[in-house]
Amino acid sequence: MNKLNSIFLFIFLFSVNMLAQHQDLSLTTRDKSLSEQQRKDPTIFADPALSIKQIGQLNMIPSHEIESSFLSIGFECLDREIFDPEKCYDKLGATGVKWARCQTGWNRCETVKGQYDFKWLDEVVDNLLQRGIQPWFNVGFGNRLYMPEAYDQAVGWVPLYFGDEVLKAWGNYIKALTEHFKGRVIHYELWNEPNINNFWQPGKANAPDYYKLISYTSDIIKKTDKKAKVGACVSGSLSGFVIDLIQLNVSEYIDFFAVHPYRIIPEKGYGSEIKSLRRLFDSNNGKHVELWQGEVGFGSYFPPKHFLRTWTKGSETLQAKWLLRRYAVDLSEGLKLSSFFQMVDMNAKEYRTSQGPQDPCLHGILHGKTYEPKESYYAISYFAALFDNKVQAKNLYLDINWSRRNPSDARVSRLQEVAVVTNSYEKEGYPVYLYYLPEDVQMQYPGMTGIDIQILADAPKSIKKPVLIDLLSGRVFSITDKAGDWQKGNAFQHVPLTDYPLVVTDLDAFKDRITLF
Repeated sequence: MNKLNSIFLFIFLFSVNMLAQHQDLSLTTRDKSLSEQQRKDPTIFADPALSIKQIGQLNMIPSHEIESSFLSIGFECLDREIFDPEKCYDKLGATGVKWARCQTGWNRCETVKGQYDFKWLDEVVDNLLQRGIQPWFNVGFGNRLYMPEAYDQAVGWVPLYFGDEVLKAWGNYIKALTEHFKGRVIHYELWNEPNINNFWQPGKANAPDYYKLISYTSDIIKKTDKKAKVGACVSGSLSGFVIDLIQLNVSEYIDFFAVHPYRIIPEKGYGSEIKSLRRLFDSNNGKHVELWQGEVGFGSYFPPKHFLRTWTKGSETLQAKWLLRRYAVDLSEGLKLSSFFQMVDMNAKEYRTSQGPQDPCLHGILHGKTYEPKESYYAISYFAALFDNKVQAKNLYLDINWSRRNPSDARVSRLQEVAVVTNSYEKEGYPVYLYYLPEDVQMQYPGMTGIDIQILADAPKSIKKPVLIDLLSGRVFSITDKAGDWQKGNAFQHVPLTDYPLVVTDLDAFKDRITLF
């Protein structure tokens, strides 16, 4: 029996050894088959099945060289001195971003009753303007001079609840602020996320009181500066709070309405909400009210305990992908401004709200302690380089299919194919197509090859030099597998599909913003 066991053991060990040698041989053979490009680039773009070849790199275009766009960055929390703006101005000016949301901070501007010090805010506004970036103000919060029971810097504390003297002091501050920045700042967003109790202290968030604050404050701003534009905002987008506010006829006092739609999948239900919001304003004397996306972000890191419970996997790459998705969906829905929160991680100094100290998510496009750029910094720059005011939404035909030339690529379920987001634009007559799979970026979708793009020649200019632009890396690829004339259009075969926007267009549409190799 022992001899038989020894024989079985020998056979087992011999089999394992042979299998290991076979696996090693397979690995060696596989490694040898990898191209130099694949060793350098672990992403799907190195897959030899793709019919693309890198020919250039998208340039970063400084903000002062871009005429206009809807791209904004969050420059918030300087009322609490959370970061050093001096380390940000030149870096932001290099991105092509055209707007910056700045919080004004009553608590920091009036430290002695009736005396206003706007020097710190002057430096922010003037430095941004010098770099081709238009500041817009988020106006708030409270002031401990008048609210001694308020936490820390009175974040979220509302002057409505402290009597006529405090409300008048608020009004005096607003008048002084508007007068001081007349000609430099036009847009004033009133309060921050008033539908959340955390930002509506010491009362409970409710639309009628927010309406009172808006009507009182808007009157002062518009009497002080005839050119000023006033806005309201909410956390989320469409809700009972918003409906109540619109039905109170808030449109009489505002020119824009900013949503803060924090959600892990930016596209989920968003189009329907924005269209419904537009209809609500239109039917309640608000056809003049512009819709903005005023604050939303995704962290490169999420602490174990934070208020966005479904957001758990953060990384620089995931943040950059999500940022591109956010701008893409706001562009497709026609919002007049889209702002990403925020410029710098809020971890160099303690961050507090009305609920006390918070362990922050790292939302910045710059690292909070070193001010070094993250991947999202470059992603926002590449988006800015393409989608300025010269690119306009255009209803052009675009269809995505799995490749018909590779039967092995055929899919049983068509759900993924159906889910692909496609948007079309036009720049100086050239078609510009954007597409991606709207998967939760936390799922770390690896991407796919074997994708076909079919278009019609329904733009003024046809695509003769087809290129694919990767907005995450800025790389520009020529598309080498063009299937000739497809119903007087083109079929580009074997291109990649990712969980963030890729762009297909003609090289000449952006030749002034691409460096060719």
